[in-house]
Amino acid sequence: MIMTYYRRNILMLLGAILALGIVALPAVSFAETYAYVHTSGEVRSVVANDPMTAIATALGRAVHSGVILLNSQADTDLIGDNVSGS
Repeated sequence: MIMTYYRRNILMLLGAILALGIVALPAVSFAETYAYVHTSGEVRSVVANDPMTAIATALGRAVHSGVILLNSQADTDLIGDNVSGS
């Protein structure tokens, strides 16, 4: 009787931990890499869940710079390039 009580509690605890893991998984798995232009003219990257978060967390982002989602290796090759302001 006591053994089944503990077993049930352990199973409930494991189920709760699993449920928390499943809930937290989408926040981690949807993070993507975005590129933006820094005030120095260098193309830099930031990892975020969506474009608005990428804009908000892009340190030193140039005033007129947005963000672009990096989908392929060709896109990733942009990182480190310089962009002229004129």
